[in-house]
Amino acid sequence: MTFKIKETILGISIAVIFVFFVVFGIKAFYKEPKYENFCKIGVPIDYVSGKGGYYAEPYPARMKEPEQSVCAKSNLEYDKFRKSCADKNKDVIYEYDDKGCQVAKECTSCNVDYNQARNIYFRNVFIISGIVGIIAIIVGAILGIMSVSAGLFGGGVLTIIYGTTNYWSELADWARFIILGIALAVLIFLGYKGFSLFGFGRKEEAKKTKKKK
Repeated sequence: MTFKIKETILGISIAVIFVFFVVFGIKAFYKEPKYENFCKIGVPIDYVSGKGGYYAEPYPARMKEPEQSVCAKSNLEYDKFRKSCADKNKDVIYEYDDKGCQVAKECTSCNVDYNQARNIYFRNVFIISGIVGIIAIIVGAILGIMSVSAGLFGGGVLTIIYGTTNYWSELADWARFIILGIALAVLIFLGYKGFSLFGFGRKEEAKKTKKKK
């Protein structure tokens, strides 16, 4: 009984450490796109001079009354400019004038570019995690050592789940259906036949046979 508990703890530990190893390995060698690398943002240092930074956002913060009346004309011009940018699927870069009002400068597609880069990143993480997870499951099945095999099998499944979760919202319903169907088929196959085909558990059975003899 004690030996089985130790095997279970070892298997769970291997599964958890394996997932963290893969996740932090991806983060270390494949960096996620950062917003500031696409859209320049900053907090104005001086509201009078307007120096200190500029923003790439669709809706700047409005000043409260009575200050808002000072920026009424700027706000109206900004709204018109924002609409023209929105028609092009772009946002607005704006700065502050000498009165502290937001002034639209130009249209930017930085938010769109950033989102596209993130989608590509998480798609690649999904592919990498899937490949590593499948390899871990196969290796775990081939090893035939109960605790290690179970740990690698669990770690492989969790790694696939990690990659799928990050990219899940971007997948079409049919893609989700196919992925879940494949995952279910693989798990059922390994549970019913796969382990015996790859030798999983044979060493344990051999040990039990020797003890009986």
